[in-house]
Amino acid sequence: MSAVGLDTVVLGAIQGLTYGALALGLVLVFRAQRFVNFAQANIGVVSSVLLGKLVVDEGVPYLVALPIAVLAGVLLAVALERFIIRRLFASSRLVLMVASIFLSQLLLVPRIVESWNASPTYLVNNGYPVPFRSTFTVGLLVLHTPELLTIIVVPLLALGLAAFLRFSPYGQAIRAAADNPEAARLAGISVKRMSTLVWVIAGLLSAIAAILMAPQQGVYVLGGSGATILVRALAAGLIGRMTSLPIAFVAGIGIGVTEAITFAVIPVGGTVELVIFIIVMGALLLRSRELSRATRDSSADISFGSEPPALPSRIAALPAVRLLRGVPVLLSAGLAVALPFLPLAGFNTNAKTFLLTGVTVVTLVGISLCVLSGWGGQVSLGQYAFVGVGAYAAVRLTELLSLPPAVVLPLAGLIGAGVAVLVGLPAIRIQGLFLAVSTLAFGVVAGGFAFQQRYIVGDVGSVFLPRPSYLQKDRSVYYLGLGLVFLACVLVTNFRRSAAGRMLIAVKDNDKAARSHGITATGTRLTSFALSGFLCACAGVVFAYSYQRFNSTYFLPDSSFAMVTMTIIGGQGSILGAILGPLFVFGIPVVLYGAEPNSLVPLIVGAGGGLIILMFFPRGLAGLVFDLRDFLIKRLVPNLTTSVDRVQRPRLRDVLNAALGRDPVTTDPTDVVVAGDEPTSDRAGSNGRLPEPARRLVSVGSEEDR
Repeated sequence: MSAVGLDTVVLGAIQGLTYGALALGLVLVFRAQRFVNFAQANIGVVSSVLLGKLVVDEGVPYLVALPIAVLAGVLLAVALERFIIRRLFASSRLVLMVASIFLSQLLLVPRIVESWNASPTYLVNNGYPVPFRSTFTVGLLVLHTPELLTIIVVPLLALGLAAFLRFSPYGQAIRAAADNPEAARLAGISVKRMSTLVWVIAGLLSAIAAILMAPQQGVYVLGGSGATILVRALAAGLIGRMTSLPIAFVAGIGIGVTEAITFAVIPVGGTVELVIFIIVMGALLLRSRELSRATRDSSADISFGSEPPALPSRIAALPAVRLLRGVPVLLSAGLAVALPFLPLAGFNTNAKTFLLTGVTVVTLVGISLCVLSGWGGQVSLGQYAFVGVGAYAAVRLTELLSLPPAVVLPLAGLIGAGVAVLVGLPAIRIQGLFLAVSTLAFGVVAGGFAFQQRYIVGDVGSVFLPRPSYLQKDRSVYYLGLGLVFLACVLVTNFRRSAAGRMLIAVKDNDKAARSHGITATGTRLTSFALSGFLCACAGVVFAYSYQRFNSTYFLPDSSFAMVTMTIIGGQGSILGAILGPLFVFGIPVVLYGAEPNSLVPLIVGAGGGLIILMFFPRGLAGLVFDLRDFLIKRLVPNLTTSVDRVQRPRLRDVLNAALGRDPVTTDPTDVVVAGDEPTSDRAGSNGRLPEPARRLVSVGSEEDR
């Protein structure tokens, strides 16, 4: 423990200035469009990479390269708003937030491609380029060029932004469009243009923050620490209720000071990440009312993901349809069982079997996100941290209690469920937008602090889990993972059919109407989060037996981002999508072609494919499969008088009544008529009116529910 001096506070405040600048961009976008822009920190990656490349490799003078790099960041932000955000703007706020997650991953591509970066030798020897080399000394405090630039540039930028928003006509128009878009349109303000201007400012802030932060961080882009820095900016934004620019900016400075003091007092063990996590969770708890008000305008559009339409029972019972549905499942299951024995593409080797086990792990995570996101409307950016919880729990349960895998699995799952409830509790009342923030903070603190503590990892940085005799072969571990995938599918299918699953769907569709029917929205969402955490922790047990030796670097937040990507591609609302997504993102590039799991190819396939799915195929790959199913059914059963295309999900009132065990009020919209049958009505009396019990049920429904 060391003494905290003035130099510590000053250096922390300087670092906090950059957090404050990023927080300004986050708050601006949130106020204008009511979603959390997870790409804010990484927009500046392009600017920082370009500046380094121009100055170091191309010999462009710094003062010439700087405006080019900043302009590139601004133009990139405008392009993202114009071609992606605006295209998806009619979707839910959660869809926009997920799109920003995909963008944040794609924006790391310039950092990964080596030929786009400046010479590593130059950067190691000379550091990131700066316009001049100078120091300023006051007592024991020595400020170098990066700190001096931050002290000068960021306050001027913040003051200029405040003056622009307060006094300029465009700034006033931005505020008007953010506060009341409809009134702004009536006043002749173009909301779309104001949105573009907001992204211009956000891109400018991100570009300048990245360029200023690069030499201070010891790296020249945010790519290696984007999630860590983003969490700090998000914490500042939450303290400012995601609406107050001055409070968010000052909070960013305060977080920088807190970080510096914490590191000075306890310089090891990732304690800084724990403090930041506590700040995020505390801000969510203390600001829950204000944050709920901030998302009120978009609360009616909060649902995320959709279930595929179920086949009517009369169609599903037809022999040809049962054969069509059953044969692909049996063939797929048989192929999955036989894969470790096939010489094709080397699947019978230990290396490929090990990778196949990894696919089962991420498939379990995908199924957990089907429950949490597809059915519950919540986005989690910490799912792979829950995998880490299960993996470390397996190690400790085996070491301390010498338990067999059959006992370790459910116990580790329960531990994961408990941790998931604790993490989700502060944000679950504010719905999916801010659950993503809390789970991202958990993902950062898990890898940066929890998985580095001695009581979890022991005296060394990694842990080791011995395999029992019946799991010695990689093939055996693969079958363990495959068996868990099957059991997870059965578990979540039964959960969806249960009252708890129907309540979850009702809460996602309209939580206000669900509450009016006596359904507890918070408890229902926490149930889904607990089940999701349970499945992830079980996946962690498979991970632990597969890798045997691992450390905290295996559970970084980037992996959780990839989990969200694959479930969007597969299709959020169905178990089939939870299986297809991992196969597409990890199975093809990693297992079939041998690409590294965190390399460029899976990144582009995942994030790029996710954006394409969001914009053009919102139901994902599973939606395409279900479309093919309906097409084939119409060919196999030509005597249907009602097209399969008309199959739709029941209305909200029917879902609520089903969740509460009541009789449906209206006719089933999935009913069809087979040629030769006479249409009948078992809902109405002989006079065509609804029976008395049905009329009473309708009469007590709210106007919104009708």
